Amino acid sequence: MKWNPFSKQSSGAQEDEPTLEEKMAAMPGAPKLEDMGMMERFAMKRFMKMSPEDQKKMIEKSMTPKNIEKHKDEIVASLEEMKKNRMISDDQYRLMKRKFGIK
Repeated sequence: MKWNPFSKQSSGAQEDEPTLEEKMAAMPGAPKLEDMGMMERFAMKRFMKMSPEDQKKMIEKSMTPKNIEKHKDEIVASLEEMKKNRMISDDQYRLMKRKFGIK
């Protein structure tokens, strides 16, 4: 049997461990991997492999007022969708908007 560089190799992951696609599907408001570009998929996979502490640091670093204002429409749409699907309550909705500084 010859070695084929294009054949899929087993990653050594447990069968019980959810795949990246399953993790992304469970996250509210997360985009689908099929809709992402190559670099976005690479970044998302790398982010999902990070420890929870590193993920938190990365999110805090990216949630600057400038970035929040830039993506304000997307944030509000995501919050509205979560509220509509009863993933969050009205109080949580108002609290999150206040935390983001969105009126």
